[in-house]
Amino acid sequence: MSPSSLSVEDFEKRHQNDDTDIEAQTPEPLEKLPTRHEDAEGDSSSSDGEELAQLGRLPTARLEWESEHDMDNPRNWPAWKRVFHTAVPALYGFIITVGTSVYVPAIPHIMALFHVDRVTASLPLSLYTFGFVVGPIFASPLSELYGRRIIYWASLPLLVIFTGVAGASNNITQLILCRFCAGFFGSGALAVGAGTIADIWSDKSRGRASLFYIMAPFLGPALGPLTGAYIIAEYNNNWRWSMWVVIIIASPILVGTFFMKETSKHRILHSRRIAAGDKLEHQAGDTKLLILKLRKAIGRPLHMMIFEPTVALLSIYTGFAFAMMFSFFGSYNYVFQSVYHFNQKEVGLTFLGILVGFFCAVTTFSVFDVTIYRKEAVKAGGKPAPEHRLYAAMVGSVMLPIGLFWFAWSPSKSVHWIVPVLAGVPFGWGTLAIFISVTTYLVDVYQAHNGASAVAANGILRYLLGAVFPLFTVQMYEAMGIHWAGSVFAFVGLALMPVPWVFYFKGSGVRSRSVYDTFKG
Repeated sequence: MSPSSLSVEDFEKRHQNDDTDIEAQTPEPLEKLPTRHEDAEGDSSSSDGEELAQLGRLPTARLEWESEHDMDNPRNWPAWKRVFHTAVPALYGFIITVGTSVYVPAIPHIMALFHVDRVTASLPLSLYTFGFVVGPIFASPLSELYGRRIIYWASLPLLVIFTGVAGASNNITQLILCRFCAGFFGSGALAVGAGTIADIWSDKSRGRASLFYIMAPFLGPALGPLTGAYIIAEYNNNWRWSMWVVIIIASPILVGTFFMKETSKHRILHSRRIAAGDKLEHQAGDTKLLILKLRKAIGRPLHMMIFEPTVALLSIYTGFAFAMMFSFFGSYNYVFQSVYHFNQKEVGLTFLGILVGFFCAVTTFSVFDVTIYRKEAVKAGGKPAPEHRLYAAMVGSVMLPIGLFWFAWSPSKSVHWIVPVLAGVPFGWGTLAIFISVTTYLVDVYQAHNGASAVAANGILRYLLGAVFPLFTVQMYEAMGIHWAGSVFAFVGLALMPVPWVFYFKGSGVRSRSVYDTFKG
């Protein structure tokens, strides 16, 4: 039975002890991120042990560290080792998201070489991004059973292999299929990166340690067009270098993954028991548990998307903002080439305005976090209402339509090119501020038990819209003209602007009516 056909009550009864692990379809702010390996002290959830015991794999007693100073505990590793295990998933998240937009400057060459239209030539971009929707759904349950390290060892080599085959493609069908496979298999590590960082850092240190990991899915797409344009131009307009450059950048990270150690508490202690001579059944139990976790990984996020207005509305909002950046892959090329006669390298440089906005967004969230939010936390005895996470989103909700209207109406032969480039600052500011703020809000509202599912639902819609928008953006601009095509997106952003404000003022009432376990303060 599909999640949409279940009643809310039936779904809750069937999943009341579930604990989904879509830890990071896309990177999340990690000081509040729930993982399956957190208990009251940030360690393993008891549900793992209970499910495994039911399937005959383990006794009902939980696996625990020998002491708080147990050197097998990743949080007790030397600082350099923890930094290394933080850098690998952060850099991996950057390179796989660079792979989305690094292909954009190759689209005109693909159209000419394979004699296809723009939509067909854009499919390798869209299906690569769509792979991010599907891949983590399977990788997360596998990581729970077999640990995080094996996901890294499988994902990055498969990303490199399929990217290499895509670069060697001699027809559009092969290119499309290989790009999808690269996104599908390569995105597995996105599902475990957040959990890896949560495994090795305490709550106090996790936020700072995860900063680059949080920004990776935004920095990658923003820098991809610039990277692709320069590398293709450097090698005589050979589009294949848009694939080779991904392999070149990924290779050092690939080598680094083979020096990684397991960080999953459950897997470390499970392996310790095996090394001690305990004989544990695993074949049948693993299969049943994997099926159970796959069902939860798919079912609960979809159920929350349909039945939870908080998840649905905020996911639509962040999905639209994120997808707008993907639409810029087409609209930036169209605008700056048709109005200002930029070449591909110059178009790539225009994305730097968005990067400036990203850093403004991080600063905005940080300022609110260390001022207003902390004051409210003190007043509430350490448990402030989740709505205090939405200050940055409210700022972002204003910045987003400003940036979109600015970009819609500023391009003109009589207006200097720097003016539409600067429109990227408020756009990037609004997009990332909304993302960080909404993600922390969802985690605070749905807490450790359901927070990961809410974030997973948000990630599914975000990458799904990101895959779709590039397929129709240029056609809109050609049919409606630059100003009105851009205005359509801007008016949508304006219509969605009240969303974080509504939840700030009315969120407590909405979450009190949720069928899920939510923050009750």
